[in-house]
Amino acid sequence: MSKRPIYWYWHNCLNIKEIKKINKFIINNNNGDEAKNLAATGNNEQRLKFLKTKIINFGKIKKFIKHIVENVYIVNRNEFGFTLYDLKDIDGTNYNVYNSNTKDNYQWHIDRSLNNCTDIKLTVIINLSEKPFEGGDLFLQQTGTTPVPEIKNIGGVVMFPSYIRHMVTPVTEGVRKNLVLFLNGPNLK
Repeated sequence: MSKRPIYWYWHNCLNIKEIKKINKFIINNNNGDEAKNLAATGNNEQRLKFLKTKIINFGKIKKFIKHIVENVYIVNRNEFGFTLYDLKDIDGTNYNVYNSNTKDNYQWHIDRSLNNCTDIKLTVIINLSEKPFEGGDLFLQQTGTTPVPEIKNIGGVVMFPSYIRHMVTPVTEGVRKNLVLFLNGPNLK
C-alpha cells in the first residue's frame, strides 16, 4: 500500500496577466472581510492569524480557476484518496494578503470545519502574488517539519491534507497574496 504524499504542487497554473485579472476581480467582488470568529485560534482562543482575509464565494471565481480545481480532484483521486464533496458556488474561499509592513504571518494550526457533519480534507493554496516576496514561507509538520518552497512560485498551486499542522512565517519584504480553497468531505472516522 502506497503512502499519501505530504503535499502536491503544480507549476505555472496562472500567468501574471491572469493573476492581475483575478486579483482585481476579487477586490471588486468579494463578500467582505473574514469574520473574526472564523479565524484560526489556539487552545486558549489566542489569535494565530495575523493577516488580511477577504471571503469570496467559489461561484464568483470558478471561471478563473476551473482548470486548477479539475486537477485537484484528479490528484486527490489518484494520490490522496479522500472522499470529497464537490465545491458549490456558495462555498467560501479565502483571499489572504500578507503584508511585509506589518510582518503578517499565520502561526501553527490545522484547517478544521465548523460543521459537525463534515471535515476539511484538503487545503489548496493558489499563489496570486504579482511580484516576488521575502519571508512568507510555508511549513508543514507531520512527523517532522517540511518546508514547501514551491509556495513562492507565482501562479503555482500547493495542496496538502488539512489535518497536517502548517504555518506561514512573517512576510519581510513585499506582499504575499493567495487564494485558499478548502475541500470538504464526510467526517474522517
